[in-house]
Amino acid sequence: MKRFTLPVAVLSAAITWNFAAQAHGIAGDRAFPATLTIDDPAVGDELSLPTLSEIHNSAAKDGGAPGSRQFEAGAEWDKRITEHLGIALNVDHTTLGEDGGRTLNGWQNLTGTLKYQAFVSPEHEFMSSFGVIREFGHTGSPRVQDVTFGSTTPTLYFGKGWGDLPIAFLRPLAVTGTFGYQFSDKPNVSANQWVFGASVQYSLPYLQAQVKDFGLPGFLGRLTPLVEMAMTTPAKGAPGSSTVGTVSPGILYSGDSWQVGVEALLPATRATNTGVGAIAQFHLFLDDIFPQSLGRPLF
Repeated sequence: MKRFTLPVAVLSAAITWNFAAQAHGIAGDRAFPATLTIDDPAVGDELSLPTLSEIHNSAAKDGGAPGSRQFEAGAEWDKRITEHLGIALNVDHTTLGEDGGRTLNGWQNLTGTLKYQAFVSPEHEFMSSFGVIREFGHTGSPRVQDVTFGSTTPTLYFGKGWGDLPIAFLRPLAVTGTFGYQFSDKPNVSANQWVFGASVQYSLPYLQAQVKDFGLPGFLGRLTPLVEMAMTTPAKGAPGSSTVGTVSPGILYSGDSWQVGVEALLPATRATNTGVGAIAQFHLFLDDIFPQSLGRPLF
């Protein structure tokens, strides 16, 4: 799809860079990568630019609704305030269109996150963090969403590598997850809801470095196949709402100071009511690229 043109072009240019790598989200021998549909447990100085996604919905079989498409282009900037405390800002531009009909476009509400990396166990390859996500109302376009309100979501994050398993070829496995409760500014308009997600990853870099060096070609040795899940479910008593979300199988490629990922977007429940789509992201680790300036904590 054409939305992947920019990430591939940027990737091609980035291959010529040569930075000394400092891995992301370190817990012992484990490096947790940046995931695409849920947040990882680490804090850092990073930039996701761009994140591109598209979902196409088929026309209703009874002809009651035309086919439609939703395209989003976004960016995220993460900045450490201290070594373990960080903030993130997200901006997303949405284009909504009906097949053969009109097209609407505009900015989503601005979103900010404050996250504290609370605990790391190198021995058990475990990391946990907690934070607060704030969607700021009245910062987006009414053409693509109701911007008259926002939400606040206290969230827990975790990551666990399985390098301590007795079966060697399972040790590259890792899981990450998030769990939060979203308080709507207008619960009578948009109900409060649980927001949660997880990823299951198999790190070929970990396999090569920590289990057995199979002599994989450089490209293959930098891949991490994974499956992500991102879900929301209404709080108890919220009428007319259902559990919705996506399941996203895909792959990440980790460069020296950057990462590129591509995943499918599959509806996780019947109520999700979307077609199949895809998401792609190019991600820069600024703490590797500019370790003495933009990549340093403020304090």
